[in-house]
Amino acid sequence: MRGSVLRIGKSYQRLRAFQAGLLIVAGLVVGACSRPQTVVDSVHTLNQRIANTLSSEAAQLSYQPRPAPMPTIRSLKPVGEPAAMNFLTSLRLGHCEAGQLIAQRNSSLGRLEDGLMRYHDDVQLLSALRTCAQHPQSETIKAELQRAIADKHAQLSFDKAHAIATDKALRHVLSIGAKSLATLDDDVFNHQLNALLQLVEWLAQAPQQPAPAETSLARWRQQLAQADYLPRLLRSTIEMRLLLTQLQQQLPPLTAAAGCDGKGVPERAKVLQRVFMRFFIDATQSKLAQLTTQYQQLQPVLLTLAEAVPQPALQDYLRELSRQGEKLNQTSKAFVQPWQQLFMDCGFTPGQNSF
Repeated sequence: MRGSVLRIGKSYQRLRAFQAGLLIVAGLVVGACSRPQTVVDSVHTLNQRIANTLSSEAAQLSYQPRPAPMPTIRSLKPVGEPAAMNFLTSLRLGHCEAGQLIAQRNSSLGRLEDGLMRYHDDVQLLSALRTCAQHPQSETIKAELQRAIADKHAQLSFDKAHAIATDKALRHVLSIGAKSLATLDDDVFNHQLNALLQLVEWLAQAPQQPAPAETSLARWRQQLAQADYLPRLLRSTIEMRLLLTQLQQQLPPLTAAAGCDGKGVPERAKVLQRVFMRFFIDATQSKLAQLTTQYQQLQPVLLTLAEAVPQPALQDYLRELSRQGEKLNQTSKAFVQPWQQLFMDCGFTPGQNSF
């Protein structure tokens, strides 16, 4: 009887151990399947396949050197404080739209507005003051109004710099994302690019031009603040360039590594060709093309914004961002060149999927 109990106990222990093993395996499988995929993963796969073919260590690939982040709010804020509105509120402006705008601005909701919404109000107020100065009922305060208009116009560059430095939506869309895109989507890209373009075109125009409707500005900012396609596009483009550069720099001389520096074409060279065609031409090249195409559309928007912002540090940051698409294009061309030489040395005939 005791032997039976021991056998049952051991069987139970083995069953529990087997169940624990299954849980571990299941956890590993779930972990592997749940790992976020990005558009740069194909470069890591290409790296590993090349290493397997050449029986060598895979190249060490990382998001380095990290590009400079967007300048801080503190570094972009203009020196000083915005002028007080006490003088304007003391004027008798009840007959003008300017009076209504000032009342809204001094309300609790008005004081909560910041960033570009605040600058939008500044532009509207300046326009309303100019209109008010021409009103017949403003004749007795026209001199004071003209002085207020001059003061407000002189302060507008300060207001614009402060708005650009502090606007959360603008900072979000111009900051490099924490991770690369999972997929490339032209529809999502165009939707977000259009919102950014509208915002940039408004900032680039002279303040004398009519401001967009407040609802339109709020909608553009909301679209940019709530989505991360453009920040992750910046990250994807930069990361793809860094990974390809690192992989190319750490590859051995391909002709010798493939064994094509002698007579005949070794099997290793044929495998290396298949690896390149499958994991670069088929899996990576299309992503490179789509990244550079989208960046070509983003570049002029970044350059226009660089001309519109008053802060030199932000101008430098935007211009450097605008160059990333062309840098990736140059890197991808440089990456292909040693492979072209390898295929020539091995006597491979370009196929339908040739680069």
